[in-house]
Amino acid sequence: MTPRTSPPRVAAAGGYTLPRMPLQRVKPTLITSVERAAASAALGCPPWVLGLCAGCGQLMRRHGRRAAMYCAVCRAELNGR
Repeated sequence: MTPRTSPPRVAAAGGYTLPRMPLQRVKPTLITSVERAAASAALGCPPWVLGLCAGCGQLMRRHGRRAAMYCAVCRAELNGR
């Protein structure tokens, strides 16, 4: 069942307020130090630049120079559409 949203309300200053988005709970993903060290060695980058792909959650180079938000597989899938 989709949540019912109300129409925008007029604010006192003459602007509009948007309806609130429903709270989304995200399961926290913990990366162990062993996983981070192994991925760092495999990718050839320092462990502090590692993060999760925004598409699939794969551990990848996410921060720093030449970093991307999506892994190569997700980028190819997005560009193929």
